Amino acid sequence: MGEKIYMSLSVLGIACSPRRNGNTTKLLLEAIRTAQDEGHSTELVYLSDLKINPCQGCGACSAKGICVINDDILKLQERLIHSDRFILAAPIYFMGVNAQTKTMIDRMQTFWVRKYLLNQTLLNPAGPDRIGLFISTAGTRLPNVFECAERSIKTFFHMLDIQYSQACLYSGVDKVGDIEASPASLEEVRKATQALLIS
Repeated sequence: MGEKIYMSLSVLGIACSPRRNGNTTKLLLEAIRTAQDEGHSTELVYLSDLKINPCQGCGACSAKGICVINDDILKLQERLIHSDRFILAAPIYFMGVNAQTKTMIDRMQTFWVRKYLLNQTLLNPAGPDRIGLFISTAGTRLPNVFECAERSIKTFFHMLDIQYSQACLYSGVDKVGDIEASPASLEEVRKATQALLIS
């Protein structure tokens, strides 16, 4: 009783790898196709297409929650505010998320300021729950290879009031195309995406 039902969700996919044909991006594309097949609205953003400069740690955003650097992060922030489901796909470089991913996350300091310093509400509380899926690949098979990345993404999602649903993590896939030798991985991503959409 009283449960809200949303027929169509807005799904934002963020491709953080600089390689459009890389393993992480291929998994993300499979997730986006799954969302489209389920009848949902999708948008795919390639970070490599955007000009996002690093955070300078200047503290200027502390006053109003607005960054003084005028670049493409503003467009991405708008998409993050107005989407319902999130699929972030980032490869592992040197035991953590790659540079493009970390640069994006650091520039979200403005959201942190608005939420925790200015006590602003950015989201529509009457809208659907905001839920996110994390996809990642790594060349090495070290047992803790995804540990730092997961912590970063969980913190990023939490700051944006995005529930962390689950992660699809695949090690030992270094060369372009390696993931295609693992049909089970593609199927796992499809199922994780379906679960994300009915959560």
